[in-house]
Amino acid sequence: MAINLNGCTARTSEMRQWLMPLIFVITFLFLLWLPFLLLPKGLYWLLAAILLLPLIPILESLLLSPAYAVTGRFTYYSPLLFATKSTQGLDLHLGTLYDYLTHLRWSERGIRAERHAMRLMLQGLLNICDAVSEGRLSEETEITATSYFFSNSSVERLGFTPGDAPSGIKLNLAMVFLSLALRLSFIKGRWSVPNLARIRRVHTTAGQLFQHQSRIVKMLARLQRANGIADVDCTTRVSNASSRSSLL
Repeated sequence: MAINLNGCTARTSEMRQWLMPLIFVITFLFLLWLPFLLLPKGLYWLLAAILLLPLIPILESLLLSPAYAVTGRFTYYSPLLFATKSTQGLDLHLGTLYDYLTHLRWSERGIRAERHAMRLMLQGLLNICDAVSEGRLSEETEITATSYFFSNSSVERLGFTPGDAPSGIKLNLAMVFLSLALRLSFIKGRWSVPNLARIRRVHTTAGQLFQHQSRIVKMLARLQRANGIADVDCTTRVSNASSRSSLL
């Protein structure tokens, strides 16, 4: 009797892929219910709910990210840049708490973590450009993001156009304020809180981003040279970008 080892291996791999997200989801639900299991009903439950409310975004960012990834809610273009679908197209996000803890070292918090995060973001933007060139992403796809620490000149160099953030976006960020503060503090290497007054909604299209590919490549190459990182793929991209520029 023949045994399909490839099929068994694929099913085992799929089970492993779902195992950790499932454990994290169960842990998330358990932590939400734990205060209500330990405390008597009535006023204590109300107080527990009030105290737990600001912690829910932190727990979600820390424990539900793997589940969002395997279910397709998050599409990762690099370990620290993912997109969610919106009515306009794609919304870009610079990592969750889970992503920060798994891809950034605690010992590197501060300027090294900031450079590492920037490098992963640029790599993610280049992967979006690759998706455009390969036809997996339409050039007309609207791409938006919310920036609360990048300057307007920085996002413009990446091909984005800054604008005022709608009140709904500001309200949403206010609700996840603690989660944002933890991520920003990790990047800055000290306790930092996002300045909600500086929130900008930046937008572009996949096609416009692709037109800035050579500039993004050069920014990534400079950043990697500053960090002493040798990247053959990035060197090849720079060479190709320079060749295209000489033909124009």
